[in-house]
Amino acid sequence: MCSLSAANARFCLDFFRELNKRKRNENIFFSPLSLSAAFGMVVLGARGSTLEQIEKVQLCIGKLKPTTKHLFSCLKCKEDEGVHSQFQALLAEVSEPGPGCCLTIANRLFGEITYPFFQASDRGQYLDSTKKFYRAELEPVNFKYTEEEVRDKINFWVENETKGKIKDLFAAGFIDPSTVLVLVNAIYFKGKWAVEFKKEDTKETYFHLNKNERRKVQMMFQEGYFNMAIIEELKTKVIELQYFNNELSMFILLPEDDCEDFTGLERLECVLTYEKLAEWTSSATMQPLRVKVYLPQFKMEESYVLNNTLQEMGVMNVFDWGKADLSGISMKDGLVVSKAIQKTIVEVNEEGTEAGCAMGLLAMPLCCPVTYEFKADRPFLFFIRHNQTNTILFFGRYSSP
Repeated sequence: MCSLSAANARFCLDFFRELNKRKRNENIFFSPLSLSAAFGMVVLGARGSTLEQIEKVQLCIGKLKPTTKHLFSCLKCKEDEGVHSQFQALLAEVSEPGPGCCLTIANRLFGEITYPFFQASDRGQYLDSTKKFYRAELEPVNFKYTEEEVRDKINFWVENETKGKIKDLFAAGFIDPSTVLVLVNAIYFKGKWAVEFKKEDTKETYFHLNKNERRKVQMMFQEGYFNMAIIEELKTKVIELQYFNNELSMFILLPEDDCEDFTGLERLECVLTYEKLAEWTSSATMQPLRVKVYLPQFKMEESYVLNNTLQEMGVMNVFDWGKADLSGISMKDGLVVSKAIQKTIVEVNEEGTEAGCAMGLLAMPLCCPVTYEFKADRPFLFFIRHNQTNTILFFGRYSSP
């Protein structure tokens, strides 16, 4: 796996564990890649301990050294251009998944207009870098006197960038006159399956939230050959559902039912590491098996204020009025990231297009095949991966309809 993608995956799991402390048994859905890329714009202007803290939690993998040849072959960038150029190439690669998939990533920094964000000698370098590497700009706005107008402006920009899918990122009153810098991060994804779930096979059934509670869901079904692994020590099944053209895949980690004093999902979350996730989803572990797949229709819309979560992970100075050093953006003291927000949407339903190449890649066993069952009628983890670069675009937990 590319070193950039590996660092992104490690950060993904660290962030999930921290977020999980506040949202146990709740739905979770976020984009580690988009968050890392957005903070990359901050890194371009961060200095001193502010920069070091971000590097330590690998938000932007600031200490990553370009030594892995595979990284540059899959990203098609030069070895001496640094981590920001790696993000530039990676974002360009994953933002064009081809027919059948829609992936929108929108990043922007909005800063208080009374702050001299760019000296004449610095202006070109910083603005050029954010545009070049992250396709984003820092836009000066008047938080002090027109905060509601600015809120509407930011919301309109996000709605436009996500083709109308994400609306009202900021609620009324969220932005106030003391706001100095707002980091906005919005993502939308919808993909067509390589092999569709037929609508006539979708039936109403129960989703078990825990031992004692259940809710009705629309459960999709199909039977065919899928890459799957069975992790015996955790009594967990891992399946890959490919999207059109096989450029993107959803992986689902489904533990068995509750046992003893805690759920199988809690046990899985406790032991999950990047190394184990990489092993479980590798081609050496996953095998083409005939599987009856049951998957609920679901739509998740999640919004997070990230300040507290990132501070718990060690990113503190960038949010602190007295300690933030963003002198690469502005030489005036007191510039901080006031708010860090991420809002995500994912839709999962029957839609898809049958593709010969999807089934053609899965060789049928010569012996009489055993049919396995993968029934996601209880909480599970899932993530969406860009297969060429092994990059986790989105990570989530579906706990409740």
